[in-house]
Amino acid sequence: MRTSTSITQNEIDAFTQFAFENKIITDGDVGVKNADILCNPIINRDSDITPAALSASFAKVSSQLRIQSPTYKKADELARKLSPVEHATYKAWAARQRMLIGLDGSEEGYQNVASLLGWMRGNPVTEHNLDLALGNIINNIQFGRIHFKPQPRADRPYGPGGKLNHAFGQKHEPAKSVEVQQEFHPNGRRNHTYKPTPDGAAKPAPAPDAWQQICQLHLKEWVTPGQRDKLQAEYDAGIATGKSWREIGAALGQIVKGRERGR
Repeated sequence: MRTSTSITQNEIDAFTQFAFENKIITDGDVGVKNADILCNPIINRDSDITPAALSASFAKVSSQLRIQSPTYKKADELARKLSPVEHATYKAWAARQRMLIGLDGSEEGYQNVASLLGWMRGNPVTEHNLDLALGNIINNIQFGRIHFKPQPRADRPYGPGGKLNHAFGQKHEPAKSVEVQQEFHPNGRRNHTYKPTPDGAAKPAPAPDAWQQICQLHLKEWVTPGQRDKLQAEYDAGIATGKSWREIGAALGQIVKGRERGR
């Protein structure tokens, strides 16, 4: 019989240790599902969650559990090298990426962690470096692969391989047929429902975003391929993370100014 009506800290610790020893995924929705599969049979028997009870349940439900893969192990190995501050920085940065698959227990989420942290190669994990890593990996497949959340086709800003979808945001609706009214019926009688439609004045085209133009100018500031790649990576990372044109333009300007001061 259970000794408590709710899950105790001792039971949580027992599950966490058992999952660690048996390479069971505990992150995200997958981790929640694993915990339910493994622990619900124990609770339904009105028993406490203990190492012995977990072992008995594991023998029956192991085929239903998601186990850590080589991709998970690689991501975990890189993550263990981070300091507590870097851990917090990465989690805060990842939480703001609306389209990026995070630590949800999926292979894609672990692949993203492995690619981003692998790109660092010993550099500190900061928000700026993570932005650079994201842009570089998107544009250079040799650095790894980045996975984004699936979206409806019309709302998908990136195509295969992370390339920018230039049709993003454009709506293609079939043209509506317009019945042309005539002033007179075929028999010569006047059409009293006829209303003349004077040509309306053409609306001026909306003015382009000034910061968007500034971004395009900054991309042409440098001439060598290496210099342009650095600016392009910053630009792509800004687009991928949903930054405004002003934020992207300011970041590009800082890179250009920093190089000019270093001459």
